Amino acid sequence: MPEPLRKASSALTRRAPALGAAAVFVLAVPQIYLLPEGRIDIALTTILTGLLAPVLLLTVWRGAGRSLLRTWLVRALLGLLAVRMLALLWSPEPRSGLQPIVVLSQFVIMVALMAWVLRHEPGLVRRLHWLYWPWVAAEAALVVLFRVAPGVEDGFLRSVGGYFAGHNTAGALFGDGRNNVLDVAKSGGVFVNANVAAMFLGVNGLAALALAVLTRERWLRVLGVALLLTVPLTGSKSATVLMVALPAAAFGIQRMSRAATPAMRRYLLTGSLAGGTAVIALLLAVSGGLREAMVDAFVGRTVIWRFGAEEFREHPILGLGFGGWDQGFEPYAAQEGLYRSFPPHNVLLAAWANTGIAGLLLSAAFFALAAWSCLHRLTRGDGDQRLVPYAAAAVAWVFVQGMGENTDIFGDIHLIPILSLLIAYLIRPAGEESKDSATHHRGDSATPAVPAVGDVHREPGGGAAELPAAVRGPGPGADHEESRVG
Repeated sequence: MPEPLRKASSALTRRAPALGAAAVFVLAVPQIYLLPEGRIDIALTTILTGLLAPVLLLTVWRGAGRSLLRTWLVRALLGLLAVRMLALLWSPEPRSGLQPIVVLSQFVIMVALMAWVLRHEPGLVRRLHWLYWPWVAAEAALVVLFRVAPGVEDGFLRSVGGYFAGHNTAGALFGDGRNNVLDVAKSGGVFVNANVAAMFLGVNGLAALALAVLTRERWLRVLGVALLLTVPLTGSKSATVLMVALPAAAFGIQRMSRAATPAMRRYLLTGSLAGGTAVIALLLAVSGGLREAMVDAFVGRTVIWRFGAEEFREHPILGLGFGGWDQGFEPYAAQEGLYRSFPPHNVLLAAWANTGIAGLLLSAAFFALAAWSCLHRLTRGDGDQRLVPYAAAAVAWVFVQGMGENTDIFGDIHLIPILSLLIAYLIRPAGEESKDSATHHRGDSATPAVPAVGDVHREPGGGAAELPAAVRGPGPGADHEESRVG
């Protein structure tokens, strides 16, 4: 190979992880489904991840791969992926297992990639300002527009919705595959399920608040609050409650972790919990419609879950396998007067139905290990602990709302990049600093946009770290879908 070509190839290989990470963030909201109706729905992000996977995994393995494999959370993800593959052996419709296996693989790769990014390309966090957040803001704007103008949403879904939700999904939306976004009291933006759209906005709102703690950019905090305030416009009842409870809890925990005395920590914790509970109680008391809608939704879910409980007594170990739920639910639905095809609407119940008790335990372990990682980071005393409460709240949102929705352990494919980034922060090895080391120095490198906080504020506890201008920024202030893959 000629020397210039060899050098170019080597440089491209070195830059592939950073370029791949940037690309998946750009495509996170639109996704882009190019194959026409009648073919399998596969998102461009899934294709891109698959094409780059060998280079990405090789680079990550040379970097943080070994330390990642020592992380129990990553082991749980790999175990769950293996169990999903094994479940194909006893599944009545193995083809229906393709989507959850492929997209979980995408999530695992993204977690590994984001761990590499935090170690070698910390400046990507600042580049999210134009790579990712404008798209999230656009999704929020669409939710607002479609809520006040349902006719515009109908036209959007009929004309170009297939490019963002999958052409098979969009084609079935006005036929046998109807979804709640068609309700005039709901709005989903590029999503065909308004509840999933609410999860997307809520998790991203908390993620923005988490990253704003590091970058100290006021506009990012404002965006985070705006995203959270947009959640009720989706029409999701459970998400509206989470929009109040989780940010309040995160704020209280963050302040508590910085308090100087145990008494002050107890005061802040009690105050935040009491305040959040009071606001939720007031919200439910004032809005009788919201309260009644939540009760109706819960009662509807329990009818679905009763089928799961009956089947669990019959098949506790192996579950139903991929496609087994749909086969068994149709006669049950006819008996109960329900729509013939309802998914489990519970992330853990779905895990058992598809992969058996092993999948259930590993899914539960993922969330438990994420919670443990949050607690570990909060007590470790390094600088990144300041974002942990909001990152923990984001993961908690995925779990809590997922207990009543048709989502996966990562929520939805749109959430994979940002949730992977937050997970990467949570499992970051102790003492690892954000750096642009000499072995990874480029000609256009500068001081990392998000340096290790330990470089600027080495001691735990209260007090404001003085960050460089590159981190503070120029602004003021101190501060679903049987044939679908993706």
